[in-house]
Amino acid sequence: MAADESWREPDRRFVVSGPASPRDQRDLMGRPFFALARRPRFEPVHYRSRQMDVIIRASADEGMATSWDADVLLWLAGQIVEALNHGRWVSRHIRFTPWQLFQDLGWADGAHQYRRLRGALARLGTTRVATSLRTPSDWPAQSFAWISDLRMSRTEGVSLTLPIWFMEGVCDRSRVLTLDPAYFQLAGGLERWLYRLARRHAGRQKAGWTFDVADLHARSGSLTPLRNFMIDIGTIVRRQNIPGYDFRFVSGRKPGVLRTVPTGRSTVPGENHVDPTVASDADYTVGAGAELPLLQVQKPAEPFDSKAEISPVTYITNIITYYVGNFGLSVPLPTVRSRHEKKAREAVADRLVGVP
Repeated sequence: MAADESWREPDRRFVVSGPASPRDQRDLMGRPFFALARRPRFEPVHYRSRQMDVIIRASADEGMATSWDADVLLWLAGQIVEALNHGRWVSRHIRFTPWQLFQDLGWADGAHQYRRLRGALARLGTTRVATSLRTPSDWPAQSFAWISDLRMSRTEGVSLTLPIWFMEGVCDRSRVLTLDPAYFQLAGGLERWLYRLARRHAGRQKAGWTFDVADLHARSGSLTPLRNFMIDIGTIVRRQNIPGYDFRFVSGRKPGVLRTVPTGRSTVPGENHVDPTVASDADYTVGAGAELPLLQVQKPAEPFDSKAEISPVTYITNIITYYVGNFGLSVPLPTVRSRHEKKAREAVADRLVGVP
């Protein structure tokens, strides 16, 4: 059995034996899988786009797993990828000593950090996730907790089991990205979320990436009203403290378009170049929002002369510009219904499958 598939063998345990750089999954980046604030969140997340559904439910006692709790998963993913890179077998049943995690993530080794780890593991174990991402359309959504079978002791350290959904993503190394070590020093949950979003979509592409702020608000799962969310984004734009990326607003757009471009400030190794055609979930965000929540797909159109005839090429171009965007400079859809509309939409659906 290949190393990438060794984790499927039962009754094996993967023991962490050395340092490793944390890794992130593309599927988790830029989506509302974790709470953005440190304070306990008990309100569930219900996110739906054209590609997937994501439902996150928190424990009534512990609250939802946060972005900081997810650092444990990123570290475990790094350990698994490191083992696979060296041809070693892995398992979703894992044992590790806390001091190794503290060292790799930069946590101070002390009583406070042990309490922090216990809290993170408790929330990861009680947060319930249901998602249709990477699930065939005719199958029910997969449901799981981030970790299970948790045990902690002074002699054995920490042992736990990761969900199959998570392991499948980690062991498919085309879905895994390195992270800048400075990411783990970011103090704000929204800053962390924006870094992971930029790392996934913009990577090291000189042209960067463009996002609709209203779309980002929905994708983040934030409980903050959109108006306050935009203020928070504006504060981050002014500070420019996210490692490896600059963020700026594109002027002349409402409610706002955010562009991110890579800079030379990143310290992450030059691997895992972002290629938007790598992932297999057909989620290719180009310009403003190709993963819009369903309730935000419709946008008001500008007045249009309904007497004018629209050619098939023009109509297709308008639809592509509307759904895919042109780095924040999109042209609104015309309101007219032409005889070519059906064929145009079918052509766009085909093209969107492979849009880079």
